[in-house]
Amino acid sequence: MEVNLKKLVLNKQKRRGRGIGSGVGGHTVGYGQKGQGSRGAHKIKNTDVGGQIPLFRKLPTQQGFKSLNARAAVVRIQWLNAHTEEGQVVDAAFLVSKGIIAKPKDFAKIIGKDKVAHKLTIKKVAMTAGAKAAIEAAGGVVID
Repeated sequence: MEVNLKKLVLNKQKRRGRGIGSGVGGHTVGYGQKGQGSRGAHKIKNTDVGGQIPLFRKLPTQQGFKSLNARAAVVRIQWLNAHTEEGQVVDAAFLVSKGIIAKPKDFAKIIGKDKVAHKLTIKKVAMTAGAKAAIEAAGGVVID
């Protein structure tokens, strides 16, 4: 039994505006008469509601601004003096255990120019130039 493949092709798209012999030809070429749908490429957005004010313009806008850059959790030298001991290692895990930052990947920064009470080892925590000088003046070590 032979199968005619030409008969199996369904829903062949009609080429509009290619003359009367195209199947949809003539004056309006299948786009109807006047109006928005007959003009140009006939692309109307889903949000188009005619002359009415669209819904997205009726709703209130979101106020404010949220920066994509994470803000550093501030750690002052006075806090380090109160919560650390001689020879303490201050790193992300220590700051998480004290509740300064939530996760070890979060950003914390040591600030201040005050006198450091005891020697500290600071590992991979950002700090200002004044804080670094104060820690090193007290005999502490800063490891980047």
